[in-house]
Parts: sequence; structure tokens; C-alpha cells
Amino acid sequence: MRDGIYRALPIVLAFVVAACSEDPTEQNALLAPLPFLEVAVRETTITATDGETFRKYVPMNSLINLVGQSDGYTAYLPMSIYSNQFPTRDTVNVVSARLSLRAASFFGDSSGAFGFTVHRIERNWNQVTTIWDSVQSGFYDPSILRGQYSGGVGADTEMVYVELDTAMAREWLSSVPTGQTSGSKFGFILIPTPGTSVVRGFHSFEMDSTQNRPSIRIIAENLTQTVRDTMTFTLGIDTFTGNVDGLESHTDLLSAQSGVVYRSILNFDVSFMTKGTLISKAELLLERDPRTSRLNRFSGDSIIAIHTMLAKGALGGFEPFSTRGARKAGTADTYVADARRAVQAWVGSTSYGLLLRVGGDQEFQSFDLLTFHSPSASSAALRPRLKILYSVPKN
Repeated sequence: MRDGIYRALPIVLAFVVAACSEDPTEQNALLAPLPFLEVAVRETTITATDGETFRKYVPMNSLINLVGQSDGYTAYLPMSIYSNQFPTRDTVNVVSARLSLRAASFFGDSSGAFGFTVHRIERNWNQVTTIWDSVQSGFYDPSILRGQYSGGVGADTEMVYVELDTAMAREWLSSVPTGQTSGSKFGFILIPTPGTSVVRGFHSFEMDSTQNRPSIRIIAENLTQTVRDTMTFTLGIDTFTGNVDGLESHTDLLSAQSGVVYRSILNFDVSFMTKGTLISKAELLLERDPRTSRLNRFSGDSIIAIHTMLAKGALGGFEPFSTRGARKAGTADTYVADARRAVQAWVGSTSYGLLLRVGGDQEFQSFDLLTFHSPSASSAALRPRLKILYSVPKN
């Protein structure tokens, strides 16, 4: 009996091996057969239905701070040494106090005049919330001059030195300034003088290199003038607040303005895409207007960022996630950005449009302006458009 079983084993194994060597079919598949989904692949280009530009002041707090004015642009620069950096020296006289700034960029006419005055800040502030509106009333004392600078645009990395009011520096070293409050340690703000016609950028306290950071040097001596001490401070907070008016009034243009900022919203009608549509590719195409865009040699590559809007209008909010766009290779002024994420989100849902802004760090450390032809441009070829490759299930 046992010998018969052994003689049958080769036959059984041969059958199993033969069965395993066959190509998979619906009959011998390990899983139940599934129907293949039939889809139609389509490509279309749609034009934006409408768009708008709006201004929204946001904190800058970047590596470069601006101060000055040029062609309607204005920038103020508040700054302060951390108050805990100052030693308490109630019995010293301040001989001198000097602010040092290292230049990083300029905006406007390089041959223009440049100057600013220094004023003491009168209230508490920080660099992550301060915007243009914050400094317009009660932020600083405009009546007393605490320092002044007048010059022009020098070398790209030029050092600018400003002699500061020794009485203000004396307050920084006091435990509680006579007749004042601890608010005297809130720092100071640089305000462009009326004759200024250029904006300059300076490295901020955020810089890794102490060589490039702003610094304040205080020379003090004891009351008998027998001992003199030099103190240098390079840690603090700073930012800038910028403004320019009227960009939202140009209905034929969409603006992306840094340093203020201005941003734009574009809307597209994608209601023809039914639920179940799969977006393979979606490119946003914009035509820049070189006549009204304002860039300088410090800008580097001019890029844009686009976000998916989460609700209607300028106050609607947008996704933090963004995709970048840049000038399309082989073109002079056509910009292209990946919009697939946004278009896919609109399928079978509500579309609130795309937010357009200046991309990267430039939005927070320059006055770069990128302008694009709007949906109301006279030429259809200049209007914003979406080129979409998608697939839909066949009926």
C-alpha cells in the first residue's frame, strides 16, 4: 500500500508543476476577476472667468529690512536691542552711541538721495505682528529727533553709521529712567526723510553672521570720568513695514507685490468636470507685463507661488501648501505653475479660485512687483488660462 502511494506522488507533482507553469488567466487566477474601467482622456484649455488684486498688510520679519521711499513706495524700519542685554548702569554717563547697518540691496534710482531720522518707540511691539497700520499712530515720538542720516547709495555691502542720542542710550542702561517708564527700552524706528528718493535694504538681526548684523556700540564712563567702557550689542528684534497705494485699481492687471503685500485671486469655471474626473496635469499660464513689473538686480529669479483658496474672496483664506511658478523656458514673459492639486480639489466640489503671490523670501524682503495681464485683457492670448489633461469614466 505504502509503495503504491510513493509511485503516485510523481504523477501528482507533475500535475501541480504543469498547472503552475501556465500563464495566469481569469480561470486560474487566485482572485476573482475585476472589470477594467474604461476612461476617455481629454485635454482642454480654459480662460479665467475673473480675477482681482487686493492689499493685505502682513509682517515681514525677514533677513533684509527696508527703509526709504521711491515712486510712491515707503518703508519704515523699527528695531530694538533685547532689553536684557543691557547691563544696569545707573551711575554712568554715555559718551556716544552709534548704530551700524550693513547694506544689502536698494530699490529705485541708485543716484537718488537717501536719508532717515531716528525716533524712540513708545510702546511694546514684536517683529511677528508689526505691520504698516501698527506704526501709524502712537507707535513712536515724532517730535524728538534721536539721530539722523543723510547720504546716497554706495557699495552693495556698504556700512552705514548713525550717531544716536546719548540720552536715549542712557535710558537703556538705567534700571528705571528718571521721569520715564520701562517703555523707554522699546527701541527706535527709522523714518525716511522727505527728500529721500530711494529705498535701501539692510541685513537684519536674523543673519547668522555677526559681521552682517546691525549693532549698537555704546561708550560710557563713570561719573568721575576715570573709567571708560565700550559695549557692543548685536542681538535684538527688527522688521520693516512697507506701503504703496493703488495697485488694486488696475483692472487690466493682476499684481503680486512684495513688501506690503498685494496678492491676486483668479477664478476658473470647471463645472464641466463631473465627479470621478481624474486630473493628470493642470498648468496655470500667465502673461507678465514687462512695462509695469518692477524688479532689480538683487531679486534673483523672479518666481510666483499659487495656493488653493478655501473660501470666497480676499478674506477667505487659502491652503498653506503652495506650488511655485516661473518663466517658461523659451519665452520672454509667459509664467507657468503646476495647478493640478487645486483643479483636482475642485472636481465635484466648489471652486474658490487660486491665490497668486510673489514666491520665496522675496515677498518679505523686497519691493519686487510682478504684474500679469488679467482676464479682462484686450487680447485673449494674454489672459490667464489653465491647460488641463484629464480622464473621465466612459458611460
